[in-house]
Amino acid sequence: MGSATDAVDTRVTRNTASMLGARVVMAVSGLVSVPVVYQSLGPREFGVWIVLAGLLAMAALIDLGLGSALVREVAKAGSAADRDLVRRLLGLALGWAVLLGLLTVGALGVCWPWISGLLRLGDLADEAWHATIWLVLGLVAGAVELPWRAVLEGGQRYGSLAAVSAGTAVLGAALAILVVRLGGGLVALAASAAATGAIRTLLLAGATHRQHPELSPRWGRLHRRDVRRIGGYGMRVQVSTGAGMVNVELDRLVLGGVFSPAVAGDFDLGTRLLNLLRLPPSLALVVLFPAAVARSAAQGVGWADRFHLAATRYLALFLAPAAAALMVSADPLVRLWLGHQVTWATVNILVLTPAYALNLISGATTVVARAEGRPGLETRYVLLSVVLNLALTVPLIWLCGPLGVPLSTALAVVLSTAYFLVHFHAATARRLTPLAQAIWPPIAVAVAAGLVTSAASRYLPDGPGRLDAALAVSSRAGLTLLVAAVLLVVGGHVSASDRMRLHRLLRAPAAILAPTTGGPR
Repeated sequence: MGSATDAVDTRVTRNTASMLGARVVMAVSGLVSVPVVYQSLGPREFGVWIVLAGLLAMAALIDLGLGSALVREVAKAGSAADRDLVRRLLGLALGWAVLLGLLTVGALGVCWPWISGLLRLGDLADEAWHATIWLVLGLVAGAVELPWRAVLEGGQRYGSLAAVSAGTAVLGAALAILVVRLGGGLVALAASAAATGAIRTLLLAGATHRQHPELSPRWGRLHRRDVRRIGGYGMRVQVSTGAGMVNVELDRLVLGGVFSPAVAGDFDLGTRLLNLLRLPPSLALVVLFPAAVARSAAQGVGWADRFHLAATRYLALFLAPAAAALMVSADPLVRLWLGHQVTWATVNILVLTPAYALNLISGATTVVARAEGRPGLETRYVLLSVVLNLALTVPLIWLCGPLGVPLSTALAVVLSTAYFLVHFHAATARRLTPLAQAIWPPIAVAVAAGLVTSAASRYLPDGPGRLDAALAVSSRAGLTLLVAAVLLVVGGHVSASDRMRLHRLLRAPAAILAPTTGGPR
């Protein structure tokens, strides 16, 4: 048992490290390319690019959640019969990808005059339409890669996935910079994105064929029972995972339609910096999901409960202070990145960061729900999030102007996340008190640390240049994290066993999969 557990932990550690490296490369690629694209296109054309990307991202949500469902099926497949079923399900996903492209092109073609007017594209409407065609090709390429990505994720072959993702991210950033530096506009930029997507699909297909030739997609008859099972699971997961994307993309579209694409672009810059906070925990949860499925099936509810509390505790310990550090350094961080102040980008960070941090802290609950085959527990809360966002957007825009758009999203995310945590514990007969005790100390400490740094910010270095902004970011973020760490230790919220576990996590992130709070491993 011990050697098997160590093998799983080693694999998850290696996978986490691989994907973390890839995500860092992807994040750095975006941080390098976005300012160049922004400055070359200008605020208005960049805003149109952001709005088009958001439109296509929402179109991608009609993939029925097959990606998550197939990852789960691959992770569970043990027998030859299971693998044969998985191959036919992969073939179903491949066929749906092609159909998705045709449906999207047809829908956009019919609705384009209305869309261009709604989004205030003006004299850029024709160029935006041709760019959209290229973006649809990229969307199809991303959908076609779904079966091969599912095999790599379900088989926990994250090394290959990380290498392809990092390499194509660098390629995509380089192509984007090249085309805008050569004077290309929206169409050339969209064509470079489509080419990058096609190359990524080919590389993933090749890697999957080498490592799992027995799981290549094939056409075959599927029992209606299997289609309903996969479709039902996928749809519930899709509603859950898509809600966050809908909220973000809806913000872009509303800002572009009600105000202007330039305003939408400025807000999106803040969202891209906010994604730095979301990167490590979201990555860890993606990597842990297939391992959690296998471990829950083998060791049962007791392990899932220990994992749930341990993962939530460490998510809170990381996210709460990091969110406070991001908020107090938001303005100089934007100036450091872009070279000048963009007010709406800073405002977006300040408004959305607390809400997204709370939502990410609930990520361990999401993993447990999916691992136990209960994705429907998420459905109500994510639908509530979308409904609240839509309901709050109009009155808050009337009261607050553009600020009302991210504010409605933040309120919707906080209220729906709180509902999800309560609903999950009630539906699974788990006590909510232990989870609350794991969450509240880091949040309280982060608030205190942020207030201390805000009060001291006038005495910390700052100035108009990028070097001054770098000093401001490092001093404000460093002071916030230092104060938070001291308060956690002094307040007794980090015990000796916690420090030992944190040390283990620094050496091996997969240690979170092996809770030491008692019970068999």
